[in-house]
Amino acid sequence: MKNLCKTIYKNHFILLILLISFIVSIIIMNFHINQYGKVLSNSQKFPGPRLLASPVELNLWEKAYKFKNKDLQISNIQDYEFRHHFLPPKILGLVGKFFGIKFYENDVGTKFYDNDKYNFDGIYKFFLFQVILFYLSIIFFYKKLKKLNLDKNIINISICFLLFDPTINQFKYTVFGETIFFTILIFIFSFLIDLPKKKLSYLFLGFLIGICYLQRSVAIFLIIVPIVVLILRFKLGSILKIINLSISFSIILLVVGYLNFDRTNIFYVLPTQTIDNLYNYFLPGVVKIKNNSNSDTDVKVKLLQKKLDFAEKKNLNLNQETDRIVWYKWQRDRALDTLLNDKILTIKVAIKSSLHSTLLNPTEIISKRIYGVNYYKSDLHQKTIKFRIIYSLIFYSLIFIGFIYTLKKKIYFPHILLLVAIYFFAISSWVGYTRYFVPTYICLCLYFGCGVYYLSCFLKKKLIQ
Repeated sequence: MKNLCKTIYKNHFILLILLISFIVSIIIMNFHINQYGKVLSNSQKFPGPRLLASPVELNLWEKAYKFKNKDLQISNIQDYEFRHHFLPPKILGLVGKFFGIKFYENDVGTKFYDNDKYNFDGIYKFFLFQVILFYLSIIFFYKKLKKLNLDKNIINISICFLLFDPTINQFKYTVFGETIFFTILIFIFSFLIDLPKKKLSYLFLGFLIGICYLQRSVAIFLIIVPIVVLILRFKLGSILKIINLSISFSIILLVVGYLNFDRTNIFYVLPTQTIDNLYNYFLPGVVKIKNNSNSDTDVKVKLLQKKLDFAEKKNLNLNQETDRIVWYKWQRDRALDTLLNDKILTIKVAIKSSLHSTLLNPTEIISKRIYGVNYYKSDLHQKTIKFRIIYSLIFYSLIFIGFIYTLKKKIYFPHILLLVAIYFFAISSWVGYTRYFVPTYICLCLYFGCGVYYLSCFLKKKLIQ
């Protein structure tokens, strides 16, 4: 039996670990669907435990339903404001169309009834779709790692980290689209750690980064990382590779820009949320401290009134996208003026938010399904902070040990993923949401593998002595 286990571990590790992970995923998936998949009234804003526990998920679900029932043409692929991420509702809608997910009890095109109810029949097919894509990326990444001069135990530990870490895997059972985003990221990792020599291969990599951006707009400048890596690796030989990379990525942006231009006569490629997000998500924290206010609500109400006053003063019709864009730009300019006038306070708040985002939350999804939007104000959220701090410190300690190990052993390719981690942390950590830190966390998988491997070898030596 011992020899059999060694043989399986040596030759069929990836299949065995994928099978175990799949069984665990199915069990957890069924739990979430059975426990939180009850049909609840659409007219109730947040009626307790449910699969759609946040406004973001509710909005995504509605857009996916509408997309599912469209007669697709170029003119209606993006026939509403490009406010949030481009792909998630479209992928959910297409999967729903293909597998027969109803979304609502009265599934009659894009019409809604006031007391309509959500219908989660078939949602497990979307969850399975995400899981299968995720596993394909893991297999591809595993094969790439096997080609490198890296101990097989480090590879296996890193793969287990990606397959079983609850902070990462809890999103398999949501409609957020995070798991598909992680899938694309892992495919990109596979290219970055083993850069192809063929110049045409970079057309595909640029396309992949473009798709990554469509799934999560935070990846808009991710192309900078492979460009830097290519320059460091190939020097002058990187020029054609970078051109190919940029061409395919630019095509994605041009398509998005054209769809927006066709609808509004304004060419833009970033979601409009990126224009006013400083005003709505970051500025309140700065203004609260600056004005010595004790109430988050009061600050937000005042900022809301200011932007409504501007809209009224300029006679803006907020039902028209073009006027809303003018409105968003005023909010952006107002936020920048305020923040730049007090740079020290702005930096302090940004650092505090960034540090908060690093606090791992492996039970975020299930907690939100229990408490809904009130989770962050609940006693549970406060009581679990100390446990999350301990949990986070354990994992970060292992990652730090792995980082030191790679420096000592001169293993350089994990540092490429570190560049990706730094990029995501720099561009999104200031919001302060722990969910936004998970892409950064995933990038540290090889350091985690190295850290656990080094620690296990160290403990073995101690036990022998």
